[in-house]
Formats: sequence, structure tokens, C-alpha cells
Amino acid sequence: MIKACNKGFTLLEILVAVAIIAIAFTGILKLYSQSVAMAIRSNFYAKAPLLAEKIIAEWEAGMLAQGTPFTIESPLEEFKGYNFEIQEQALDPGELLSENAKDSQAELVELTCTVSYNNGEFTYKTKTLKLIAQ
Repeated sequence: MIKACNKGFTLLEILVAVAIIAIAFTGILKLYSQSVAMAIRSNFYAKAPLLAEKIIAEWEAGMLAQGTPFTIESPLEEFKGYNFEIQEQALDPGELLSENAKDSQAELVELTCTVSYNNGEFTYKTKTLKLIAQ
């Protein structure tokens, strides 16, 4: 009689092993994609406040130098994918200023700067008040 030699793996064992590897690989890919998304998000939220500060400072410098707000184009050339919008609203400074300061020709302006990235996928919005002497 011939003795059967059962060395090696059966097809069922190989299919089970491939299924386990596929499940593990899918989990690893999901973790990787989430970590990439978190890196992009944290990069945006690190840059956006600094960019908004820069835009507001340039707006204020334009107001002080020329009496008119500056105009820079959105999107910004040095920050690819970033867009911004700045809105200004004149407020009445009478309630905030003392009687002596009310006579000065100062204008109180509320600035709202919105920085967006990747066509609005990420958005950062900040508001500030500026007292502009005229």
C-alpha cells in the first residue's frame, strides 16, 4: 500500500489566511488615511490663525498709511489652496470711549477674517476690533 504524504496546506487553509491578512490590511489602510487627514487638518489649523493675523495686520497698515483698506488678491500666491475673505463693519465708538476721546476722529471697525482651504473643506474665522485714528 502506498502511504499518503500530507505535507503542505489545503486550499481552505490558504483562503482563511488570505482573508485574515485582507482584514488586517484594510484596518491598517483606514488608520493610515485617518492619520493623513489629521495631519492636513492640524496643518491648516496651525497656519490659518497666523495667516488671518497677517491679513488683518496688512489691512490695518493700509488704513494707517493711505486711509483706505489694502487690497490683496485671494487666493494667496505663497499659500497654495488657501483663500480668504475680510469683511469690515463700522461701529459707533461713542459707548466705548471716554468723553475726551469722543472728540477725536477715531473710527471703530469690526473686522471678520475668514480663511478657507481646499475649496472650503476647512474654514477658520476670526473677529477683531480695531480703532483707527483719522
